[in-house]
Parts: sequence; structure tokens; C-alpha cells
Amino acid sequence: MTTRVVHWREAADPDDLREYDAFGPWIDPVRSDVEMPRRFRSWYPELASAQTLLKIPRDFDRAQVRPGDDLYQSVLAIFEDRMCLLRAETPGGGEVERRDVRFGDVVGVQRQVNLLRSTWTLLVADGSRIAVPHSSASHDVIDKVTAQVRAQIAGTERALPTVEPVHPTDHLFKGRVSQWARTLGTAVPLLVDPRNVPCRGSGRGWLQLSTGAMILFTPGELVIVDRGEATRPVFMPNYAVGTVELPYDRLTSFTLRPPARWSSFYELVLRADAQEYVQLCLSAPDAVVDQLRRIGLTETA
Repeated sequence: MTTRVVHWREAADPDDLREYDAFGPWIDPVRSDVEMPRRFRSWYPELASAQTLLKIPRDFDRAQVRPGDDLYQSVLAIFEDRMCLLRAETPGGGEVERRDVRFGDVVGVQRQVNLLRSTWTLLVADGSRIAVPHSSASHDVIDKVTAQVRAQIAGTERALPTVEPVHPTDHLFKGRVSQWARTLGTAVPLLVDPRNVPCRGSGRGWLQLSTGAMILFTPGELVIVDRGEATRPVFMPNYAVGTVELPYDRLTSFTLRPPARWSSFYELVLRADAQEYVQLCLSAPDAVVDQLRRIGLTETA
């Protein structure tokens, strides 16, 4: 008597097998209820009309999973006037968290990349931040989502700086100036902090190295590019890159704080209602402050 051993692929549900075969680190579009992960499928009729509907995978290696596993951590839906995020933090169980936000309440977009790990974040006027972790392999998909959001939150253009711009020599910052100039027509850097300068950050004031940052002005947005944390330990490499885009129309006030004790950094606090974004500046950001005053932003103590 011969006993036939059924391979696990043969025993899998066809829909589960299709999802398993397509699974990887990339963000995929959802175009039908079958493509919607089972954990979120009950929301498909409501979200099917979204301009963009995406499923964002968990940080799993394919060797760890099988068809039918809970492979997707969240679903992101972009509508004309709002965004909906469904998130299930715990694989296989627990509640699904839902967050809806209208673009009228979004005051900025932040991107953080560190090698293969990225986080896309919406800054909201109530002070909250909606973060979507994902693999850097899907940066092109997230770039398109960012462009959709930017188109909805962009406001009126303001006068560009009249002072001589700073010309970065750092390859990252030079490339980003060119990128923003191509995307938005003009990009004027007014502060470029160098990297690898001995300095002291927060905490106990231990000597570290700066990672560098740049603040530039476009016709409709203030853009900040940095390398994650403002400092790094002397013998620790740093591969992070961060970008935040803040439309002028959403900003309400700013404050410049001098370096605190045991710190080498000024604190530029940019506010949009209850949202605060704090940028550490190794150099005094005088030209940045002058431009913020020039475009009519309120300065507070």
C-alpha cells in the first residue's frame, strides 16, 4: 500500500497560496477583495473607492511563513480628501486599530530611512503623528503617496529668500537640493550644518560627532533634510536619512532657543497648531529665522 504525502502547497487555500507567492518586502496595491488581506477584508467595500489602496507587509522572512499566515501589518487608503489607516500590530490576533484623518488636519509629511527600514509619517494638527513603518524597497510607492498628500495640503506660495543661498558640498544635500528644484521649481538652502564635527548633544554632554542637517525653502514649503539623530557616537556609523516637508500655510508660529547647558545645538521649534517639530541646528539659523519672519510667521518666546 502506497501512502501519498500531500505537500503543504497542495493543501493550501488557492487565495492564501496566491497571497503567499506574492509576499515580499514591497508594498502592493489592493485591486479586489481577494487581494485584501483576510485580517482587513471586511473593510474592503468601504475602502474600494480609494484613489490608492495599499497593503503593507510585516517584517517577515519568507522562510518564517506559510500560506494563510497573517502577512500584512496594515492597509493604507488615500482618498481625495482624507486618509484611512488600518493597523494590526499583533500577528494572528488582537484588535485592528483604525485611524482616519482629513487632509485639512495634516500639517506636514515626514520620511525616515535607515538602510532597509523606513517610516512614513503624517504630522497632524492635534499634535499626533501617524507612522507607517515599511521596507525601503517600496520607496517609489511611498513617493507617489507623498505626492498625493502634498497636492492636498499645499497652500499659497510665499516670497523666496533674497539673501545668497548656502551652497552645500555634502553629496546628500547637493542631491536633495537638485531633487527639490526639479520637483518644485526652486529650492533655496539657508542652513547647512556639516557632519563629523565634534559637538555635544542632549543628555550628559558627552562628546559626539554631528551628523549634519539642511533647511531649505521652496515656493510653498519649508523642507528639512537630516541624517536622523543630530549626533552619533564617535565610533558608530550612521546611515539614516530624514526629510520633513512643512507647508507654510499650516505653520502657525516658531521659536528659536539658544543651546542649553551641555549642548552645542540651537533648537528651532516649528509649530502648526498643537503639532511641534523641533530641529536641532549646530550653526545659528539666523537666515532661516529672518526668512520665517519675512513670510509672516509669528515668533514666540
